[in-house]
Amino acid sequence: MMLNIDSLEYSTGDFNLGPLSFELEEGGYLTVSGPSGSGKSMLMELIAGLRIPKRGRILIDSVDYTYFSPKSRPVGLLFQDYALFPHLSVFDNIAFPLKILKKDKVEIQKRVKVLAEYFFVEKLLKRDIGGLSGGERQRVALARAIAYQPRILLLDEPLSALDEELRDGAKETLKALKNSGQTIIHVTHNMDEVEGLATKSILFGQGFIKSVF
Repeated sequence: MMLNIDSLEYSTGDFNLGPLSFELEEGGYLTVSGPSGSGKSMLMELIAGLRIPKRGRILIDSVDYTYFSPKSRPVGLLFQDYALFPHLSVFDNIAFPLKILKKDKVEIQKRVKVLAEYFFVEKLLKRDIGGLSGGERQRVALARAIAYQPRILLLDEPLSALDEELRDGAKETLKALKNSGQTIIHVTHNMDEVEGLATKSILFGQGFIKSVF
């Protein structure tokens, strides 16, 4: 299995998450839904390494990443608000994770060019983030999230900030990513927006998995 979540538990204040256990195969598209405050985003942050669990394990390709730092994990995370850097150009936003990993300058140029063409933002590379539309920001954020070719792409409500027209276009982008073989976990409060994408779905209760289907 690509991802194995084994008896994962986390606590903060009065809220307890888990124990959670599930698996996701390579190339799978997992949707995670449930009420607000049920722990969906918390699960994503645990997988990404932004939170450290109280108990349990996070295995990716059979390697235990439970206590690895975020930058040491083969995971890309797209936040709900995209979290783009307003002081950086589109090019520098996409290139950011590659620079953190100290990739060669020529390699960075090539990778950003490929991603910009794939996400149809090649004409925006010199632009500031502030002047982009919601759909353009989403495509730039996706490009940045997969820039270093993560094994798993985590999407936290990636379509919620888009209107209906932009959402349809963004869904086609996600479908193309899925068809490319990218393993994806997609948190959503609206299951209609992932219709035709999911290979597996998890429904959260308050801090626990209510059902898997």
